[in-house]
Amino acid sequence: MKKLSIIVIVFLFLTENGFSQANDTEALLYNISFGGLFGTIGGMINKKPNEKMGKVILKGFTQGSLGGYLSFESKRVLRLAQENEDWKLIWTAKLLNAGGTSIKENAALNENFWNKWHLNIGFNRIEFETKNKFKVNYKIMPVAFVYNTVAFAQAKFDFKNSIQTGEFIFKSSDSRLYEAGTRGATFPGTIVLRNDGNNYKTITHEIVHLYQSNDFSIVNTYFVKPVKSLENKSSFFNKTYKYVYYDFHYLPLRLAYNYETKNANNYFNNHFEHEAGYFSNTLK
Repeated sequence: MKKLSIIVIVFLFLTENGFSQANDTEALLYNISFGGLFGTIGGMINKKPNEKMGKVILKGFTQGSLGGYLSFESKRVLRLAQENEDWKLIWTAKLLNAGGTSIKENAALNENFWNKWHLNIGFNRIEFETKNKFKVNYKIMPVAFVYNTVAFAQAKFDFKNSIQTGEFIFKSSDSRLYEAGTRGATFPGTIVLRNDGNNYKTITHEIVHLYQSNDFSIVNTYFVKPVKSLENKSSFFNKTYKYVYYDFHYLPLRLAYNYETKNANNYFNNHFEHEAGYFSNTLK
């Protein structure tokens, strides 16, 4: 929990110090700073005993910043997808975002940025390893799996939008969406739209929230060593580790979102909502 608190405090420091993303320059600086900072922290945590700290810090910062740049570009392409109502551009943005997230995670793992790539679809994580020989691994993300299971039980799966975006999207007539005055809501690994929320602005707004979740997934690399320790001590972890990607990052993400909501004097003063509104052209 101590590491978690530090992570959230650092992020809140970033959001409180001018990163409102009023233009592309500010958005670029925010995403690069986020990737560089969290890549550096992860690299230090995952440093090998014989490595020099200066080299690890430089590697974590430069690779994390590169990943942050690609994350920024993915959000910018997503904005173009909304403006042109082009689902192909949504897939382009998704692949760019996956690349940026992968590079940031490699930076935080203190690995070369090309060693491992991954793509998230709903609760599914598909990994591509290139370090020694090419290998594909499939892992399930348990928190996202629970939320998707609830969505499948309570809402209607939107096959068309899911195929066109590469995200799990559902339609719902739940009164809570109407009472909240929102056309859509994002949960771990899934988007739930109101029945009348089927438009590019709403969908891209919610996809930005999924990208924000991907930004925070770098936090999961901070727990690799303790999880591997559990793997060695527990037969359960030993059997499941190869097939489960523990998505711890939803906790600091939720804490940061709640903090932003508490301290915002209107909806879009929340950093997360402002960024989603900025890249989906839904700012009011």
